[in-house]
Amino acid sequence: MLEQPSDRAKRLHVDEKKSSALLEKKNEVFVGKVVLADGAYRLALSKDPDTLLRLTRARRESEFESDQINLRKYYEKVITVNGTRQDEWIWGADITGQFVPPGGPTGPNMNAPKPTRQ
Repeated sequence: MLEQPSDRAKRLHVDEKKSSALLEKKNEVFVGKVVLADGAYRLALSKDPDTLLRLTRARRESEFESDQINLRKYYEKVITVNGTRQDEWIWGADITGQFVPPGGPTGPNMNAPKPTRQ
């Protein structure tokens, strides 16, 4: 009789890890300013400026770093982001808008300093 993979796991008392499974999305709207902290660009929330978050388009936890959004062009701008927060990440993130003060420069901030780390 052939052994099924699920039978083998039960017999050996092994739990299978599902780190690459799709995460359940609960959309929220985040507003904050992009800052340079410790050599990397992060989103500082307007409600809690001490909290620095990273943004990723990934929907699997194993892909968070590889699909991270480069925030350099939004440096010192206020942006709105739709996504789901998990620890220091906003995953499934979509940048839906940016606030530019009246008379402020529009377009990407090409004079932003280069990040020293991701």
